[in-house]
Amino acid sequence: MNERTFYWNSPKELAQKVIKLDKIERRKFFQSLEMHDVPMGSLMGFTKIQIDDDGRVSFYCKPQEYHYNPVGSVHGGFAATLLDSCNGVTAQCNLDKGFISLTLDLKVNYLRPMTADTGEVVATGNITKSGRKVIFVSGELKDKNNKLLATATSTEIIIEV
Repeated sequence: MNERTFYWNSPKELAQKVIKLDKIERRKFFQSLEMHDVPMGSLMGFTKIQIDDDGRVSFYCKPQEYHYNPVGSVHGGFAATLLDSCNGVTAQCNLDKGFISLTLDLKVNYLRPMTADTGEVVATGNITKSGRKVIFVSGELKDKNNKLLATATSTEIIIEV
């Protein structure tokens, strides 16, 4: 039997901090996050977050055996979680002080299977359209050879806090 242990810090202080940051500050904040500061990132094994000057967010992770489903490939929830996280932070990085976004819906298309041999994958999110109440985001999950593994579209609802 295999075993895995992971650690995380309480996210409460981080959430309170994000609300007070503008777009530029949020991009720096998310890019500098350690994965142990993101409970889901720690659980899933995310390795890093990158954010470019246009607010395009990329999440990196390497599929492992503990991500497998009973048929011997990486569970679809791995791709869905990675893309949801990436799309969500993409929306967050385009909001100003006093606002947050939450995923209202997520549609994932699985295009290729993954295994532990797939190696590091990267999910990248892009804003499709940003309104006053919702942000539409599209994401792509690719392997190290730039092969498209999955795509996702999400609607992120904007909430004033």
